[in-house]
Amino acid sequence: MNLSNKTILITGANGGLGSALVKYAQGLNAKKIYCTARNTKSLEHLKNQKNIEILELDITNKISVENFSMQIQNIDILINNAGFNSNQVLNDNIKTDFEVNVFGTLNICEALKNKINKGGSIVNITSILALINLPIMALYCASKSALHSITQALRAELANKEVYVHEILPGPIDTAMTKGQEMPKTSPEEIAKAIFEGIENKEEEILPDEFSKEIYKKLLTNPKALEKEFALSVKQ
Repeated sequence: MNLSNKTILITGANGGLGSALVKYAQGLNAKKIYCTARNTKSLEHLKNQKNIEILELDITNKISVENFSMQIQNIDILINNAGFNSNQVLNDNIKTDFEVNVFGTLNICEALKNKINKGGSIVNITSILALINLPIMALYCASKSALHSITQALRAELANKEVYVHEILPGPIDTAMTKGQEMPKTSPEEIAKAIFEGIENKEEEILPDEFSKEIYKKLLTNPKALEKEFALSVKQ
């Protein structure tokens, strides 16, 4: 896909990765970039910038999604970047992780999938932890795993409409979500670049950093060993 002169919609545009995605899209000479957030005050720095439109959107609220969708005509690329990590082990309070990462993303996909131009793309940002659970943040991993499955279903559903569905499976990104966590992190700018390059190359599953590529390799060679390694994240 030639990415110049496209209409792009980015959810969670106020976060670290969201901001990097907006900046990269601007460099592609996008026709229009819809930047969304639950609180648009966090996007005020984008006001009056060329080809940018700021819109309020709470993906977990169906009324908000319906009202939002009525403001959108057609788009070429939908990037579902909005996400949440409660950093919780298994418990019965699954609401926040699943409400945002699963049901919220599904809400916006359902509302906009028929407004994506032929040859366009839906981009769901999951995590490499969608494929293997890190028990110290079990609820996040489980929600991203559910989104991984939903992404596959969406890809099959939209194939006949010539809409590409991409899944991004990053490792830790150096944003507020990972603040204070000691681990190798990739800059949001590097992730944004890999995402758009993957869209351009029509890659269905994009591993945008070295950490995710290494974990994926371990999953292919010895998944049970990796499961045991990750299990040590929870103190017995």
